[in-house]
Amino acid sequence: MTVSFLHTLDKSNFFYDTIVTLAYSQFGIDELYSRGFMTFKLKQFPDRNDFINDINQYNFPQGVKDQIFRTRTFTPLIFVPGFQTKDANRVYQMEPNYSAVHFIQDTGGRTKANLELTHMTTIVAWEKAIAFNLADTPVLQFFRHIRNAAAHNGKFHFTKNALDSKTGELIKEAKWRTFEIKASFQGSTLILVDKNDQNSFWDQGDLVEFLLDFENHYTELKGTQFNP
Repeated sequence: MTVSFLHTLDKSNFFYDTIVTLAYSQFGIDELYSRGFMTFKLKQFPDRNDFINDINQYNFPQGVKDQIFRTRTFTPLIFVPGFQTKDANRVYQMEPNYSAVHFIQDTGGRTKANLELTHMTTIVAWEKAIAFNLADTPVLQFFRHIRNAAAHNGKFHFTKNALDSKTGELIKEAKWRTFEIKASFQGSTLILVDKNDQNSFWDQGDLVEFLLDFENHYTELKGTQFNP
């Protein structure tokens, strides 16, 4: 099997940011799993020898077991994101230490990865919602334009079909709570980039609040999280 580490990929590749963002998000999930596993096992086996005996029953590589046994303050790296091809000939894998260094060097603070994840989440949430053939309302139109902005690199994008040819305004109202989307937003930013950004439409918390509130406008969605 050929292993390619994500931090060695060509940064000029068109989808480089998307690929590494996927790895960052999966690393966060894996880190939570590792932390949860350790917390659960330490409570289950407070005696050190019992703890060691239990861990040794798992089919972990020796390097992982060594990390678990010596860990006191940090979460052991039990799982590291890797994307394997179906024929198992190649795996694209994160090397956490190198990736962390590149992450700091390339970003500094609020990152493109944060925004990439937010945009991806918005698009997925929209696809999940429209599977229910929801009634066309200002809230659904609002969601549609939020999704389109997320799909256009975080910029509002209105096609000619969405605009009144005479007035230039949106044909259908797009509104949620006190937020209303206007045709004049064309090309403007959906989610703020940093704390000094005063012109963006939303911050990430507004998206979370919108998604939580959405089922209040479409009660048929209540209780259907796992059965779309």
